[in-house]
Amino acid sequence: MIVLAELAGSAGYGGGERYLDVLFEGLDRSRYRPLLILPEPGPFADTMNARGIATRLVRLDPLVNPLALLRLVRLLREERVTILQTHGARANVYGRLAGRLAGVPCIVSTVHNAIKDYEVSPFKRWCYETALRVTAPLAHRIICVSEAIRCDVIQSCPPVAARAVTIYNGVDRAWQQQNGQGSRVRAAWRCERGPVLLVVARLTEQKGHRYLLQALPTLLAHWPTLTSLFVGAGSCRESLQQEAEQWGVGQACRFVGATEAVADFYAAADVVVLPSLSEGFPFVILEALAMGKPVVATRVNGVPEIIEDGRTGLLVPPRDAPALEQAIARVLRQPDDAARMAQAGRTAVAARFTAERMVRETATVLEAGLPGTQSLQCSPKVAA
Repeated sequence: MIVLAELAGSAGYGGGERYLDVLFEGLDRSRYRPLLILPEPGPFADTMNARGIATRLVRLDPLVNPLALLRLVRLLREERVTILQTHGARANVYGRLAGRLAGVPCIVSTVHNAIKDYEVSPFKRWCYETALRVTAPLAHRIICVSEAIRCDVIQSCPPVAARAVTIYNGVDRAWQQQNGQGSRVRAAWRCERGPVLLVVARLTEQKGHRYLLQALPTLLAHWPTLTSLFVGAGSCRESLQQEAEQWGVGQACRFVGATEAVADFYAAADVVVLPSLSEGFPFVILEALAMGKPVVATRVNGVPEIIEDGRTGLLVPPRDAPALEQAIARVLRQPDDAARMAQAGRTAVAARFTAERMVRETATVLEAGLPGTQSLQCSPKVAA
């Protein structure tokens, strides 16, 4: 049996953890014994334990921690790991080093977002970039979640081009059968009467919530009963609430926090908005489209690889509140056109962005890196 260890980037519940959730759910348990290694305590451990995934904790802070590296090496040896897949800059660096020291047969780094967009200081970003470039030759394969991310990786370290492939994220087909309790959400959050905008994202600067807040005054002038629901937790919650008050839109904003009932919120939405400054290949858009919801998002990184502007959703430049307002207004004013785009998006997700395809292509890449396995016979862009 193949022992597949997944070294997560965090123990919260962002895109990288959502990826692992989908991967673990789809793995053939008769072939793989999954092991989740977390760099910190957090709710993701409880979620995975409840699903029967063995978890281990190896703290990787501070940024330079030789003892953490040794602990990770020891764990990989004890578990006799066959394949080590890592996620995020810190985990990718530690995993490459520890995997080689432990003699792991196959090491696969996964890149979920561009390092240039990390919310860290310039010095820390330089440290990450240098460490990733130096350790890149230690990885047998590098999986990128979008072509945009793959191009960034190759630009940073050209020698890895032959080992870097793109595999798009995917969602379970069950999302297309989700109905959700939209009326319950609308009642609970006092937004029964008007249009509902929904943002599902961590409350951080990178997600661009402030640009939606800046767009709200004009939208509220035309739709006075409009409500914006912000689902997600994060360090910017208090500052965003203050900014909502400064723009005079606090009465139209509801900060929900993190929730597992996200399907109910999608069901309640008239428009799903993702105003991010950076994204790899967001599950939020895939889930919203799968549930037949119109999407307005920023044209960043891998987002245009999901949404065809004007056909499966609307794209706007990042940091452009007027453009965001105009796109949302277009969806609200033209419900027939919005429904057409939502249906086209739903069809695209069913055809191209399924969990089954993501898991199958990931397994192919993982096993292609094992000793004695024939070299990966596919184009760099694995997902069609």
